Amino acid sequence: MLYSATPAATATDQTEVKLDLKLGLELVTGPPCALRLGTFFETWVTTPGGTVRRSLGRDEYHLDLYLQCGRRLAATGRTHVCQVDLEDAGLGPNQARPAVQVDAEIEPGTPVIWGIRTNLFLTLPALTEGATGLLLRDAAEPLPFRLDDKLLVVEAPAPGRYIVDISAFLLP
Repeated sequence: MLYSATPAATATDQTEVKLDLKLGLELVTGPPCALRLGTFFETWVTTPGGTVRRSLGRDEYHLDLYLQCGRRLAATGRTHVCQVDLEDAGLGPNQARPAVQVDAEIEPGTPVIWGIRTNLFLTLPALTEGATGLLLRDAAEPLPFRLDDKLLVVEAPAPGRYIVDISAFLLP
């Protein structure tokens, strides 16, 4: 057996600590919302290392539709094309399909961004007044949040494009 005067390196000394999460986000109506033919949303999760794999969500509305308060407009991790007014057909409430949670390895302290692109809310005030967010994380209870929450940093680099830093909601 060899003896060394320096302590052996531990596994945490040799590898970076990362949070392994299952993560999904949903955009939900605040007040009731009228959608027009051609309304769309693209949502995704990204870090400085790039877009989280399989997090892209796309929602398209191919008809005029009215969504009640608290209904899902868009979500990450899947594609949803709405072509039928479910309420008129007696099939349940009109809303987009739920988010699909995707695996995300995130280093503590790394910014986690929810990207949103839409032709419905073209200004930041329209977005914050017209919608709220819902964070789905692992087996935890869904976390509803307002887009004007003081813990969030929300930027609008162009009309209908938003960068929402959700890092504060992911702290262990």
